[in-house]
Amino acid sequence: MIRNKTNFFKQVLLLFFFALSVLMAAAQLPGGVNIDQLSDAQLMQYAQQAGLTGLSEAELTMKAKEKGLSDDQIQKLKARMQTLNSAGGGSSGQEGKAAADTKRTPITTVSPKTAPDLINGLAIYGSEIFTKENLTFEPNINIATPKNYVFGAGDEVKIDIYGFSDKSQTLKVSPDGNIRYPNIGPIKVAGLSIDEVKSKLTSALAKIYPGLKAGNTNLQITLGQIRSIRVNLIGEVSKPGTYTVSSLSTIANALYAAGGPTKIGSYRKIELVRGGKTVASFDLYDYLLKGDLTQNKVLQDDDVIKVATYTARVELRGAVKRNAIFEVDNTDKLTDLINYAGGLSDDANKSFIRVARFGKQEKEIFTIKAEEAKTFALQTGDQVSIDIIGSNFKNRVIIDGSVYYQGDYSIEKTPTLKDLLMLAKPKEYAYTDRAMIRRFQADYTPEIIGFSVQEVMEGKFNINLNREDSIYIYSKTETKETFLIQVLGEVNKPGSFAYSKGIKVQDVILMAGGYRDGATRKFVEVSRRIRDTLSSSSSPQYATILTIDLSKQDNNSTALNSELTAFDIVTVRKAPGYKEQVNVTIQGEVVYPGSYSITSNQERLSDLLSRAGGIKEGAYPEGAFMLRQTFENLSNNDQVVLKNKIAILKASINDTIKASAADSTFKGDLKMVGIRLDEVLNKKGSIYDVLLQEGDIVEIPKKAETVQTFSGVYFPKKVVYRDGLSVKDVISECGGIVPGGEKKKAYVVYPNGEVKTTSSFLFFRNYPNVKPGSEVYVPVKKENKKLSTAEILGITTGLATLATMAITIANLTK
Repeated sequence: MIRNKTNFFKQVLLLFFFALSVLMAAAQLPGGVNIDQLSDAQLMQYAQQAGLTGLSEAELTMKAKEKGLSDDQIQKLKARMQTLNSAGGGSSGQEGKAAADTKRTPITTVSPKTAPDLINGLAIYGSEIFTKENLTFEPNINIATPKNYVFGAGDEVKIDIYGFSDKSQTLKVSPDGNIRYPNIGPIKVAGLSIDEVKSKLTSALAKIYPGLKAGNTNLQITLGQIRSIRVNLIGEVSKPGTYTVSSLSTIANALYAAGGPTKIGSYRKIELVRGGKTVASFDLYDYLLKGDLTQNKVLQDDDVIKVATYTARVELRGAVKRNAIFEVDNTDKLTDLINYAGGLSDDANKSFIRVARFGKQEKEIFTIKAEEAKTFALQTGDQVSIDIIGSNFKNRVIIDGSVYYQGDYSIEKTPTLKDLLMLAKPKEYAYTDRAMIRRFQADYTPEIIGFSVQEVMEGKFNINLNREDSIYIYSKTETKETFLIQVLGEVNKPGSFAYSKGIKVQDVILMAGGYRDGATRKFVEVSRRIRDTLSSSSSPQYATILTIDLSKQDNNSTALNSELTAFDIVTVRKAPGYKEQVNVTIQGEVVYPGSYSITSNQERLSDLLSRAGGIKEGAYPEGAFMLRQTFENLSNNDQVVLKNKIAILKASINDTIKASAADSTFKGDLKMVGIRLDEVLNKKGSIYDVLLQEGDIVEIPKKAETVQTFSGVYFPKKVVYRDGLSVKDVISECGGIVPGGEKKKAYVVYPNGEVKTTSSFLFFRNYPNVKPGSEVYVPVKKENKKLSTAEILGITTGLATLATMAITIANLTK
């Protein structure tokens, strides 16, 4: 007992000396006591009593000077207070603000569906939101801390003390639900709201911050990094199981993470079970249709979200804004279903709705009038369809054709034909003698009613219109042939041109681009149709020909001033003395190959050779040939020979530009002209020194060293030429004659285009000679197709039938 009293007196005495030392230090501080001799507690107590906490640096200096502190004491005081404020992980000033602004880290557990759930081609209404990656219902974790938020293990509590004292601390809730504040010890916060934690900490921290009770120091509590919680999703969810989400997550967020309800899951009966009791029932339609998320409760650890199977669903198709499968409850009517779909579309038939329903053993059809939709109760499995309004109009008339305002009109505003024409306004070039009304009779057979537009506009005729009447007004251009004038001959743009009244010859020539360089104005022909519509007999005359001399300057000339009529043909002739250049081409082994303009129609092959500088050394005159343009049809043999000669000609052209030009030249019809250039060289003016024509092509090749075979041999090829080579030798070297080949009809085409055939006398056969560059052709006999047994039988049967018929007819005529 005595010992306890002794200890008590010692403790009282110790506290007395401690308080006395603080008071003495505070009293002696302005008098020059060393600030370093004060403990941390003594310094903070003095600073709070003197009002030196929670101030900026400038304010602290001014306030300390008012208290009588020297500059040296103020600097030491600042250094000590800054050290104390930053101790224990807390921060002050701007550092504290930066820590408070640190964003919370989210927990991402998103697993959306890839596509909406479909049944019978229709999407389940609401399933599409679980396919949107940017609609996850993820909570905003960086908002201000909700007042009803309940702290739990893993949360961070941010404690901010300001006023006479300034200190910030960020403390994490331990697994046992406590935070540990320096110099205070563990404080239980798990299970408490923001306000409850603030009240508890204010009481606890008042021991070291007396200003909290005095009111000159304040305390603020905020939520830092949030904890993660585990919730369970069961029932008809796409991915049932346990999910880790943030402590700010809601029912919708967890449901999205699990992929939403299954095809048979309910979107309207989603229950939140906590501690074995249902604490909330979430209807997703409230959010989809109204944007209401009041029942979207914040989750807690070990919550269970249960998705039931749907109770009733109906299909809605047709003229509504959203075709889908909707979940309904027992109070929903047909109008509620249409509201779920966003209402009827603009083209919906608003008079009735069709409903197909599953009965006990068979289906039923209900036709619901618009006024009955409010009371019509829905059943699960109902198939509701809303028709599109028909394309017919109840009050339309139509006008088209030669009017200014075509289109549909209301029959109420245009009950008569004249009313309609007055609004539609016929055009000036409308054909007013006749127009028509297309109308359907009572049995829907079409009817045509003709009328005169002019009589209707003058008030001489009118008719009442019926619904769906269609009026067509013709234009004058539709009722007659298009009038044209044709210009031919020596004009720049020959062709057909629109006829207009008053047009003259000079006018159409200008329309045709004017005269060409070689045109003559003295001889212009006009061919005119004969328009004798009154005669009963045919005239042998085809046209009236007018000859006009446009070179005369007499403007009073009848020919010059006479107007043209429709379908006249104006022909401008070329002047007799006008000549255009005529070109020929010489290629191959000449000194100056190329294209040459001939001076007259008397220029010969020898003249061309002379202008081309003569032939080169190594040329093969006997193989020279000429190609000439012709309008005659070429035979098969001509085409084969010509093809070979053109190939030789093109092969001699080395320049690519010239080869391209040759391709365009050879597109016309060409034919071989047999020339003997060796005789032309020996004797100018010989029979083979032919007169040149426009487009002639002369080819002088090098001496060939081979002979080519074609057609009826086994292996057509080129055979090297040698003296004494005969047709038989060539055929033998090519494998001989194929079956059907006619050796006795073989012929040779020489390089200059001449052809020599095989001749026969008695039993002797004389084959033509072979020269270098020759081509040997062996014709092949065409096979006579033999009749098959079936064809012979068919013909025989047919003949027998005809014979029987002939005998029968003969007997009947007796």
